[in-house]
Amino acid sequence: MLSARNIAALGFMTFAMYLGAGNLIFPPFLGYQAGENLVEGMLGFLLTGVGLPALALVMVALVGGSDNLTAVLPRSLGTSFWVMVFIVIGPAFVIPRAITVAYQFSFAPFVGDAALIPFSLVFCLATVMFALYPGKLVDTLGKWLTPMLLLILVVMAGAAWWSPAGGVGAATGPYVSGALAEGLTQGYMTMDALGSIGFGWIIFRAIQSMGVSCPKATAKYTLIAALMYAVAMALVYISLAYIGATSAQGGQDYSNGGEILTAFTTARFGLFGTLLLGVVMVLACLTTAIGVTTAGSEFYSRTFASVSYRGCVWITMVASALVANIGLDQLLAITLPAVVALHPVAIALLMIAPLRRALSPVGVVGTVATALVFGALDALHILGGMPAELQAVLSRELPLYGYYAGWAVPTALVLGVAVVAKQLKSRGFAVAFDRSRG
Repeated sequence: MLSARNIAALGFMTFAMYLGAGNLIFPPFLGYQAGENLVEGMLGFLLTGVGLPALALVMVALVGGSDNLTAVLPRSLGTSFWVMVFIVIGPAFVIPRAITVAYQFSFAPFVGDAALIPFSLVFCLATVMFALYPGKLVDTLGKWLTPMLLLILVVMAGAAWWSPAGGVGAATGPYVSGALAEGLTQGYMTMDALGSIGFGWIIFRAIQSMGVSCPKATAKYTLIAALMYAVAMALVYISLAYIGATSAQGGQDYSNGGEILTAFTTARFGLFGTLLLGVVMVLACLTTAIGVTTAGSEFYSRTFASVSYRGCVWITMVASALVANIGLDQLLAITLPAVVALHPVAIALLMIAPLRRALSPVGVVGTVATALVFGALDALHILGGMPAELQAVLSRELPLYGYYAGWAVPTALVLGVAVVAKQLKSRGFAVAFDRSRG
C-alpha cells in the first residue's frame, strides 16, 4: 500500500515525462488560431492529446506492462518494434530535439549558437546522473524536478488568467468552421500515445521499486498515475491555450507557440520572464530526456542478456549529444516519417490488447501490418511527399485521410474481420467436433 505522498510523487513523475517542449509550444499556437472557438478547439485537442495517451497507459496497466502489448506478435517482430520505438523516441529524435529546444529558449537569446556544445554536454551529463538510478526516479522527478516545474507553470498560468494580454481574438484558418476537428488532429499529432507505451516500462519499475509486487496493485497505481497525469496536463494545456487566445489582439503576428510564450513572459516579467521561460523549457526537456533514456535502457537491458543498463544510458546520451550538434536536421528528415508511421502501430497494439483472446496470430499480424502500411501513407501525406494523383484519390476515397488518420478505418475494419473470423472458425471446429461425437 503506497502512501499518499508516494502516489502523488508517482503522478508527478508521470506528468513530467510527458511534458516536453512540444507540449508547451503546441497549445499557445492552437489558442492563438482558435480564438473565439477556443473551447471547441481545446475539447478536440484534449480528447486526443491527453485522452489518447492516458488511455494508452490504462491499456498498459490492464495487460500488465508495456512488454505484454507486443506479446501477441511473433517475438522477432515485437522486439523489432520496441527497438524502433526506443531509437526514434531516444537518440534519433526526441532527445536531440529536447537538447536543441532547451538551448534555444535558455542560452540562445543571450549568446546565440556559441554555447550549444557545452550546454549539450551539461544537459546530457545531468540526464545520465538521474537516469543511472532508476529506482530513485520517483524521488528525482516526482518529488523535486516536477514540483519546481509546476510551480513556475502555476506562476505563468496565474499571470495569464489574472492579467491576460488582451481580449480573445477571432478564429483563423481551419478553426473558423472546423475547430473541433482541427483540435482532434493537433492533439493526435502530439503523438504522445507512442511515448505512453514506452513510459509504461518506467512506471511499472517505479511502482515495484516502492515495494509493490502484486500485479493488481501495480495496475491500480498505474491507473491512478494516468488519471493524475491527465488532469494536470489538461490544466496546463488550457492555461497555455488561453495565453495564445488572448495574444491575438496585440497587433503582432506569430508563427509558432514559442514566439507567443516568449512575448508573453517578456511583457509580464521583463528579463526575468525570459529567464523564467528558459528554466521551464530546460526542466521540461530534461524530465522528458530522463524518461525516454530510462525507458529505453530498461528495455534493452531486460531484452538482451549481453547489454547492461548503465551502458545503454551512456550510449544513448553520447549519441544524442552528437546528433544534436552535428546532424539533427538531416536525421529528423529521416526519423520523422518513422515516428509518424510507428504511432498508428502503437495505437493498433492498444486496440488489440483487450481482444487478444479473440484474435488468431494471423489476425494480429494483419491488423498491425494494416496500421503500418496506411500509417506510412499518412507519413508521406504529413511530410508532403505524396504524389499529386494518389493524393487526390486518397483524399476522396480514404476516410480521415485529410486529418492524417487514414490508417484508422482500414485498421479497425481488419481488426473487426479478424475477430469475426476467429469466432466463426472456433464455432466451426465446435460444430465439427459435436458431429464427430454423434
